[in-house]
Amino acid sequence: MFDDKGEVKRLLEHLVQERDPDVVIERLRKMDFSYVFSLYKRGRFREIELSRTEIDDSWDWRSGKIDESLQEKVEKIVADF
Repeated sequence: MFDDKGEVKRLLEHLVQERDPDVVIERLRKMDFSYVFSLYKRGRFREIELSRTEIDDSWDWRSGKIDESLQEKVEKIVADF
């Protein structure tokens, strides 16, 4: 389990930038069991919530081991832009 906000943000940045480099992480809020990120692109905002389970299952993301539901969630939110 990693609980470093910076590491969780880098994970999301990695996934978002793979899909669309124009999407920017505007804000991060840590909740009890999740992180909520505000994403921005050309005047449009979207929020995405990463659950503790998704984050824990992706702790080795630098080696390509990322939770499938987290990847799908990011792909969907980026496609909504």
